[in-house]
Amino acid sequence: MKFSRFYFLITLLFLIYFILVGRLFYLQIVKGEYYSEISNRNYIKVFQSNPPRGKIYDRNGVLLAYDIPTFDLIAFPYIVRENYKIEELRLLLKNVFGVELDEKTQEIIRKNLLPKITVKKNLTQKDVENFYNYSYMLKGFYLEVVPKRVYTPEANYLPHIIGYVGYPTKEDVEKNPDITLNTLVGKSGIEKIYDNLLRGKAGQKAVLVDAFGRQKKILWEKDPEKGNDIYLSIDIRLQKIVYETFKSSGHKSGAVVIVDPDSYQILAALSYPTYDLQKFYEGLKQEEWQALTQDKYTPLIDKVFTGRYPPGSIYKPLVSIAALEEGIITPETRILSGSEFSIGKYRYRNWNKAGCGYINVAQALEMSCDTFYYQVGLKLGVDNIFKYTKLFGIGEKLNPDIEKKVAIVPNREWKRKVLKQPWFHGDTVNLSIGQGYLSITPFDATKIVVPIANGGKVLKPQILKGYYDNKRQMFVHIKPEVIRKIKIKIWNLEAVRYGMYLVVYGPQGTAKALKSVPVKNAGKTGTAQVYTYLTRQKKHGKWELRDHAWFISFAPYDNPKLAGVVFVEHGESGGGVAAPLMANILKRAYSEGVLSIK
Repeated sequence: MKFSRFYFLITLLFLIYFILVGRLFYLQIVKGEYYSEISNRNYIKVFQSNPPRGKIYDRNGVLLAYDIPTFDLIAFPYIVRENYKIEELRLLLKNVFGVELDEKTQEIIRKNLLPKITVKKNLTQKDVENFYNYSYMLKGFYLEVVPKRVYTPEANYLPHIIGYVGYPTKEDVEKNPDITLNTLVGKSGIEKIYDNLLRGKAGQKAVLVDAFGRQKKILWEKDPEKGNDIYLSIDIRLQKIVYETFKSSGHKSGAVVIVDPDSYQILAALSYPTYDLQKFYEGLKQEEWQALTQDKYTPLIDKVFTGRYPPGSIYKPLVSIAALEEGIITPETRILSGSEFSIGKYRYRNWNKAGCGYINVAQALEMSCDTFYYQVGLKLGVDNIFKYTKLFGIGEKLNPDIEKKVAIVPNREWKRKVLKQPWFHGDTVNLSIGQGYLSITPFDATKIVVPIANGGKVLKPQILKGYYDNKRQMFVHIKPEVIRKIKIKIWNLEAVRYGMYLVVYGPQGTAKALKSVPVKNAGKTGTAQVYTYLTRQKKHGKWELRDHAWFISFAPYDNPKLAGVVFVEHGESGGGVAAPLMANILKRAYSEGVLSIK
C-alpha cells in the first residue's frame, strides 16, 4: 500500500514537473517573441500629441485659418493580430465604424509591419460614442487626437497665398526630428513659407497599457506647444473687393496685386480663377481634381508669383528712367515719332498708325508711343536697359520666401547662351517696349511702379505683418527693409511721374477710366502681344491667341499710399480692360472706406 502511494506521488511530481516545463517552453519558446514585445516594447506606450498650428489672420485680425481637434481610430497590429482573426476584425470594424478593411491594412496587421496604423481618420461624433460603448471589444485600438485645419470663407479670396497643409513624407520626417508622420506641415503658400512659426512642438504621453492595449495609467505627460499666430499684411476687405471686381468683370484669368510703396507690404494679391481651399485640403473627388487640372484657365497656378508674361508698355516708365539718367534724353527733349520706324529692311510699327509727332518723354508715356521708344531704346542700348531693369529688382528675388520665379531679362549673354544667337538691333527695339524675349510675373510689375512711387527705394516685399511669439509673450512686428536706393534725379523722376499722370488725365491718355477715382492717381497701360498679327488673323477669336492686358498705377499722385498691378490674361487691351478694372477696384475701396481719401 505504502509502495503504491510512493509511486503515485513520484508520478504526480513528474507530471507536475512536465506540465511546468511544457508551460515554460510554450511561454518562452513558442510565445516568447510575443510576450517579449508586450513586456519590453508595448507595456509602456509613448504617444505623440500633435500640436495645434497657429492661427492665420489678416492685418486687421480677421481670422483666415485655425485648427480644431478631431479623432482618428488607431490600431496596434501586434496586439490586434493576437486577438482577432482577420474575418472577425473586418466584421467588427464594419459593424461599429462602417470601415471596410482594405488589403494593405490587413497585410500590415497580419505581418505586424508597423507599430501602429490609422484605421479611420476624422471620426464622427457617432464613431467616438461607439468607440467608448464598445471599448471592451476593441482590443488594441485607441483614439488619437489629431488637429484639423479649417479655412474660413474669407480664405477662399486668396487660396494661392494662404496655401494648405498635409502630412509629411518619410523623407521629411528623417530630415526634421521635430515632426512625425502625423504632424500637419505646410505644403504651399503661407502655410509652407511660415511653417516653422505656425507648426508648434509635439507633446508626449507615457501610458501604462495592458496586453490588450487598454490604458491603465498615465505615467507622465508633456503638453504640446501651440504654434505662433501670424498676421499677414493682406487686408481681407481689399482682397474681397479685388476678387469680386475681377469675377464680375467676366474675364477668365489674371492677377491683381496692390502694395504699400513705402513698406512694400502686400495689401492684396489675387490669382484668378481660385479654388475651394477647404475642399482641396480635405480631398477632392477624382472628377473634381480632373476639372481643376484640365481647366485651361489654370486655377491651381499662382499667376501672381509664378506666371510669366511679356509686359508690353508698362515697361516704358522703366526705360524712360534709364534713358533720362543715362543722358540719352532730358525731360524737354522732343523726338519726331511717326507711324513706323525702320532698321534696314525691317519696319517696326507704332500701335497708333497716325504717329505721335514731336513729343517729349511725358507725352510719349501719355500716348504710349512705340516709335519714340524704338529710337530712345536703340540709343540707350541693351546693356543700359538690362542694367536698370536689374536695378529695379526685376530678375531678382527681392524676397525669396514668397517669390518662386524670376523674370526672364534678356541681354547679349542670355541670347548667346540660351538661343545660341547674337543680339540684333531689332531685339533692342522690341525690348524697349516690353516685347521680345522679356517675360515677367505680375508681381514683378510692382517692381516697376514701386520705386517710381516712393522716390527710388527698392524694398524687400513683405506679406507677413508680424506674429505673436508664444515663448516671449509678445508681438513681433516685421519692419520694412530697404535693399538699395536707385539714384534718380528728382527732375527725371518727376518727368516720368507726370507722364504717368497724363496717362489718366491727359487729352491723349490711354487710361481715362481712372479719372473717376476720387483721388488723383497715375499709371501706365500695357497691351502685350502674344502671337503675331497674321497668326491671330488665321485663328480669329481664339482666347489663347489674344494680347495680354496690363495696368500699373499709384495713388494718390502727390503722396502715394498704394501701388497696384492689374493683369488680364489674353484681355486684349490695357486701356480698355485692365485700366477700367483697376478703376472699379479703387472706386469701391475708397467709397467703402477700405482706402482713405486723406
